[in-house]
Amino acid sequence: MFPKSSRGLSAFLWDVDGTIVDSRKFAYEATNDALKRLGKRTYTPDAFRELFSSDYMIHVKQMGINSAQELSLLVDTWNAKLATDGNKFKLYAGVLSVLKYLHGRNYRMALVSSTSRSQLQVYFNMFAIRQFFSVVVAREDVDEQKPSTKPILKAAERLNISPSNCVLIDDMEDGIRAARKLDATTIGVTWGFNSRQRIIRAKPDFIAETPNELYGIVSQELGC
Repeated sequence: MFPKSSRGLSAFLWDVDGTIVDSRKFAYEATNDALKRLGKRTYTPDAFRELFSSDYMIHVKQMGINSAQELSLLVDTWNAKLATDGNKFKLYAGVLSVLKYLHGRNYRMALVSSTSRSQLQVYFNMFAIRQFFSVVVAREDVDEQKPSTKPILKAAERLNISPSNCVLIDDMEDGIRAARKLDATTIGVTWGFNSRQRIIRAKPDFIAETPNELYGIVSQELGC
């Protein structure tokens, strides 16, 4: 199904939220606003970080959102804040340099995200990062999210590259575990939604504490 690259590592698959874009404050506030409206328990930033899952439906169920009506209210709250609070998003300092470096060296890159296409478009409009990616796999493109392997397989298929020739960069335990099942090289970053302990538990090939460390792993450890 996938041709093996004679050059070894030839593509990079990037998560977005918590890896490229800092959306933690927005996600935390939008979720707690909805939970307050529903009369449900709200969460501290640390508790929210520990609960956060790549699979949206798992995440909301963990917070006690079970009915279609409750889910609809959460989505409506999220979308309303998306229209007014986009200023809360920012790029992680230093990540853009890594994107430019890999793009300049002609590595193919894909976004593999459980974020909706509408929210990704906000990021594209704000930060002009769409140019770096030949493939975008959003929430709507697959019927299962990470830790399912389907999003990564979809990206690799669109790139026409074996997953084993890819490097996944992700801030979530779910994504790292999915990529490891496919024999992809994995880099876990610790500045995003999951704690360092969760990243360690996922056993990535490399861990980056800062974007500068990520650059060092890519350019020196992997020789890209």
